[in-house]
Amino acid sequence: MGAISRFFAAAVFVLAPLPLGSLDLAWICVWNLLLVCSLLTADLSVVSRRNAMLLIPVAVAVATVGVMIALQMWSDPTAQSAAIWELPRRLFGLALPDRLSATARGPWLAFGSVLLLSLAFTRAIILASDAGAARALLRILAWAGCLYALYGILAELIAPDMVLFRQKDAYLGFATGTFVNRNTAATFWGSCALLFLVPLLRSMHRQEGGAPAQPNWRSRLEEVLSAPIALGAGFAICTIALAMTGSRAGLLLSVGAFALAIVLYLIPLELGRSRKWLVIGGSAAAALVLLQLVGGLVAGRIIEYGLIDPQRLAAYQTSAGIIADHPLLGIGLGNFEAVFPAIRPAALGSLGIWDRAHSTPLEIAVELGIPAFAVIALVSLWCFYHLFTGSLRRKRDRYIPVIGASVAVLGVTHSCIDFSLQIPGYGVFFAAVVGCGLAQSLPSQFRKERGKLVQIELN
Repeated sequence: MGAISRFFAAAVFVLAPLPLGSLDLAWICVWNLLLVCSLLTADLSVVSRRNAMLLIPVAVAVATVGVMIALQMWSDPTAQSAAIWELPRRLFGLALPDRLSATARGPWLAFGSVLLLSLAFTRAIILASDAGAARALLRILAWAGCLYALYGILAELIAPDMVLFRQKDAYLGFATGTFVNRNTAATFWGSCALLFLVPLLRSMHRQEGGAPAQPNWRSRLEEVLSAPIALGAGFAICTIALAMTGSRAGLLLSVGAFALAIVLYLIPLELGRSRKWLVIGGSAAAALVLLQLVGGLVAGRIIEYGLIDPQRLAAYQTSAGIIADHPLLGIGLGNFEAVFPAIRPAALGSLGIWDRAHSTPLEIAVELGIPAFAVIALVSLWCFYHLFTGSLRRKRDRYIPVIGASVAVLGVTHSCIDFSLQIPGYGVFFAAVVGCGLAQSLPSQFRKERGKLVQIELN
């Protein structure tokens, strides 16, 4: 049962980006079902008490969202109803419900995506509690991402007007892979590149080699896939696909995440102060060179459109006004698309569909209110703390929390100015990588002491 459970989990993590980012509700239901089956059959013997404690803040955040949805859907004559009801009441005299949510089923349907990310995160932490399983999971995710990048490159060269088997309606001339939006594709491929970059640094630093102790097909395959030339090729493919998206924020933030990963990996190493600063400076120079080599298309868009989008600023200001009107309970999870058109500012013009706030934190505050946003923000900061401390304190397998921290920074910062984490295909992948890094953030010394205590108890 354990092997089947791991297979279900890995299948969801790998396949979620495939069906156009899993935006359809049917795919969200399928992935939720598979993850529930995987959790019910998971081997919990490898999960330490401290790793289990990592799941408590996630449970608190999900419970908070559930409570907020219940309050938003609660019909009460004395409650503050949504402002969207006032116009049909006044003009047509309709008897409409007194509830905060502007839609009848929107919040509970939107909760499916929240549940999916939390289940993926939970399953990744449980699975990656074993170091060997964590290494294997990151290797699988890295090469799956490489295949997605290779497909994106070839698709743009061979059939640039198609996305999978559908006609491509937007972002013609730019690679999107299996995603509809190029910005999400850029963040996804930037995350995949990090899965190659950090192990490449590790292999170059440790200079591991030699034949495995018990050679078999699996160990030989792992040796080939972990070779520096293979890791370098995977990084190059993902970076090329990233550049072909033409995403300004995607490329700039990915390069910044590359530099962060290099710094996090190098800081604890005993290289000497002068050599360490030399390496860090060289890494920054390499990042600039990389940006120059692969960022030509993006640079053209920056020159033409600039770095700041005035329309997004107008949307952010309008969203802030919604928060001011509904600070405690929000407008209802998943209701941004229903409420925003009624108050859409003239600065946005008549073109474009603003079904999202283009800022995940801002949209959370709009839909769930400030208290729920504060809870989610605190849980996120708590995860960041453990990822960064694990990146600096771990001894063995320290590269795993380094990957988790750098991918977390990339995904969250990009979602502050876009909605990549709201796309289930990337959100599941992101949750798997970050959960894996968080599970291995426990310092090696503490883990060994814990192992000795468990062994004594067993004896």
